[in-house]
Amino acid sequence: MRTFLILILLSLIGIGIAFGVSFYADLEQSGDNTPLPSMQIPYKNFIAATGVVEAESKNINVGSMISGVIKKVYVLSGDSIKKGELLFEIDDAQKRVKLSVLKAQIASSRSKLKSTKHQVELLENMKKLSSSMVTNEKYTKVVDDYNEAKSLYQLSKVKLKALKRELTFYKVYSPIDGKILQSNITPSSSFSANTKALIIGSDKLSVKVNINEFDSTKLDTTAKAMASIRGDSNKKIKLKYKYIIPFIVPKKNLTGLSTEQTDTRVLQVVYEIENRARFPLYVGEMLNVFIETSEDK
Repeated sequence: MRTFLILILLSLIGIGIAFGVSFYADLEQSGDNTPLPSMQIPYKNFIAATGVVEAESKNINVGSMISGVIKKVYVLSGDSIKKGELLFEIDDAQKRVKLSVLKAQIASSRSKLKSTKHQVELLENMKKLSSSMVTNEKYTKVVDDYNEAKSLYQLSKVKLKALKRELTFYKVYSPIDGKILQSNITPSSSFSANTKALIIGSDKLSVKVNINEFDSTKLDTTAKAMASIRGDSNKKIKLKYKYIIPFIVPKKNLTGLSTEQTDTRVLQVVYEIENRARFPLYVGEMLNVFIETSEDK
């Protein structure tokens, strides 16, 4: 009987072990075992840095001298634009009403000017016939009325010219050839003079590279430099040095790695893209950048 109980106990232990092995095998298979892509380093000695794609013209926040309600939008995000191309219009209905009123005032002042001029000419002709027919007081008053009418007419024309000039501010045109990087403006939405709702930039791109300050002494501006797309190191971009921004700043573009020092300050170096990649690049995209260094560094 004792032997029988031992056999039953061993059987139960065996069954438990089998279930345990099966359970952990299922856990192991259900895990994400996708291998991380290997990083292909192009140089033996190098500075590793992060780069951000930006428009060569920098990001231009399109503004306006006028705030108001958007009347019509002519572009969308991603559109190519030419210098002088109309981007959007701000509603100018109130100014158009003032324009109509001012034109009516000009017509009235023109009519008054003609009337007073005619009176002056009439009195002058009468004075030529006989100086006693027109008193100096009456003549002076008519001449004053004429000069006043003339001044009002000239002032109205100046106001009209200024108003027409102001109306041109309600249409916003592109200052460069380039592309709409981002557009958040829609008809009937409010637009303020200092808004950042419409961002444009040139088609030509550059890369702003953030080099950790402790690597800044290793930088050789004549050295080769290359960038690669994050997640696909086979897509490489040759870079050519343009200039250094001589102002060390706190690091803002974090990689997210656990080993990254978030309190690092960086030297920013701008590189141009030597040959435009066949694959798409987007403003704001982060790249892995490698700059070759000599062995003694």
